[in-house]
Order: sequence, then structure tokens, then C-alpha cells
Amino acid sequence: MNTQELVQQGINRNLHSDFENAIVVFNQVIELQSDLPQAYYHRGHAYLGLSAFDQAIADYQQVIKITESSHLLPENINFDIAKAFHSRGLAYFQQGNYQAAIADINQALEYHPDFVTAYSNRGNIFHILGKYQRAISDYNQAIQIDSNLAAAYHNRGNSYYSLQEYQDAIADYNQALGINPKFAEAYYNRGLVMSHLQEYQKAIADFNQAIELDPDDVQAYYQRGLVHSNLGNYAAAIVDYDQALQINPILPIVYGLRAKVRHQLGDYEGAIADSNKLIQLDPKLVEKLYTS
Repeated sequence: MNTQELVQQGINRNLHSDFENAIVVFNQVIELQSDLPQAYYHRGHAYLGLSAFDQAIADYQQVIKITESSHLLPENINFDIAKAFHSRGLAYFQQGNYQAAIADINQALEYHPDFVTAYSNRGNIFHILGKYQRAISDYNQAIQIDSNLAAAYHNRGNSYYSLQEYQDAIADYNQALGINPKFAEAYYNRGLVMSHLQEYQKAIADFNQAIELDPDDVQAYYQRGLVHSNLGNYAAAIVDYDQALQINPILPIVYGLRAKVRHQLGDYEGAIADSNKLIQLDPKLVEKLYTS
């Protein structure tokens, strides 16, 4: 088996999340041809899949070193280097080193200015850092390059939501769902906006869709329960809180919310039991929940 066949074998193992065996294959490739950038690049992906961030970063660095110094440059050299910088940026991001991640993605865009995924991911990082306008700017760039990128509309909607620009957020969630009608997270987040705007029936409809597409979405259950509670539909709220806790029995906020509903229904023993569980799981949440 030649090196290219081995590389493809390793890529296939990565695609099946068989990262450890993929690394074994790429190690064999590198022993046969130590200057093959594809082997380091895809081994970096395998290390990233195993959360071995330092090893992934080292491999992407090797790709950059080999590719930049190569005398036999392929036609897509700029994109190859851009992908290596972008991937190293993602490794830094997952490591929690956001500034290094942004620096690498900046470099990726210097080499390939139409790198739509790089704009989208840099936008995600800016959003996490609370720099919502800069995030929106990056999502705008991504959408300008690829107007069918549902994730970019959705993520831009999240940034608008964080800026309390709710109608713009709804418009973006609508756009994302127009492109991908099975985008569960877009239904969920649009439901959150509708709930905030007290459009409770629309919120319930969105949470219903999110749950239909992802029956294990614990947040959709308890957010729908909260809407039912706001409408005075306490029995329906209890059903949703029960379902959320069946999926994840250690969610303190759900015990607190269910305690409040049980108290409304006159189930004082149940309310006390849930309050005790809340105190056990997250004592700091008690005051916040009961004064809201």
C-alpha cells in the first residue's frame, strides 16, 4: 500500500471517529515520507478529536512549515496553508486560548480571503468573548460568500439576541430555518426570543419543533415548561420538568422551577423535596431563582 492509499485509510478512520487507529496509520505514512503535509494535517485532526490539543497544534505547525518552504508549490498553496492556520486556530480555541485562535484565523484569511468557514468560526469566538458586533461582521462576511449557510444566519441571530435586537434575531432564525427546516437549535433559540417577547404560543410551537427533531434536548423541555408555567398551565409544566430531569437528573434549575410549580399546585411536600435537591446541587442558585 502506497502513501496516498495509507493517507486515505487514515482519513476514513477519522471520518468514523476512530482517531487512535487513524494516528497509527498517519504515523506509518510519516515514517515513509516525513515531508508529506497531508499526513500531519489529518493526524492533527485525529489528535483534535481526542482533545490532544498540543499534539494537534504541533502537527498543524508542521504542515505550515513544510508547505511554506516547499519548492514544488501546488496551485492551491494559499488554501492549504490557510486550512492549517484555521485548524490550528480551532485547536487553540478548544484549548481556551481565544486570542491565539483569532490570530491564527486572521492568518488563514490573509492567505485565503474567501475562506467562509474561517469567518464563521472567528465570529463564533467573538460571540463567546461578548464582542457581538464583531461577530456579526464576520457572519456578514460568511453570508456574503455563501448565502445558503444556515449556521451563519443562526449564529448571527444569537449575536443579535445577545444585543437585545430581537426582531433581527428572529429574521435570522427564520432565514436559517428556510435553508434547513430541520435545524433544531434554530427552533430552540427562536423559541427563547418568543418567550422573552411573551409570544408564548409561538414559543411553545418552536420548542415543540426542537423536541421533535431532538427528543433529548433537555433545555427545550424545561424552557417549554417555563412557558407553560407562565401561562398557568402547571400540570403541563410539571410534565416537561419531569421529562427534563429524566434526561438529566442533576439539573438544579429544573428542581427549582418544579418546586415553584408544585407549590402553586399545593404539593408542598414535593416542593420541599425539590427545594432540598436544589440546595444540594447549587446553593447559590436558590436566592437568584426565588427572587426572580
